[in-house]
Order: sequence, then C-alpha cells, then structure tokens
Amino acid sequence: MEKRLRISALLVVAGLLVELITLFWSHPTTFLVFLFLGGSLIVLGVLVYLLSLLQWTVQRSTEDRASHS
Repeated sequence: MEKRLRISALLVVAGLLVELITLFWSHPTTFLVFLFLGGSLIVLGVLVYLLSLLQWTVQRSTEDRASHS
C-alpha cells in the first residue's frame, strides 16, 4: 500500500507543478495544458489513492473474516 500512496502523491505533485508552471505562461494553449495535463495528473493521483484505500479495506476485511473462522 505504501508504494501506491507514494505513486499517488507523486502524481498529485506532478500535476500541481504543471499547473504552477503554466501560471507563468502567456500563450492561448496554456489553459489547455493547465486543464488537461495538470488536471489529469491530479485526478489520476486521487484515483490511485482512493483505489489503494479501497483495496486495503477489502483485503483487511477478508483477513479479519479468515482469522475469525
């Protein structure tokens, strides 16, 4: 789980860095890079985080059931 959390954190940080860099550009396509690249990296990081939490919860629930049987 720790590896997935690191990956999700790196994706979110990369997305924030892309968005920070695009704040200093003055080109018409800057908004597209900001939205699609930066936003996609952040959303992907959040999804990886949520999926890792879900998988950890399911795995822990299964282990608890097996230990009680």
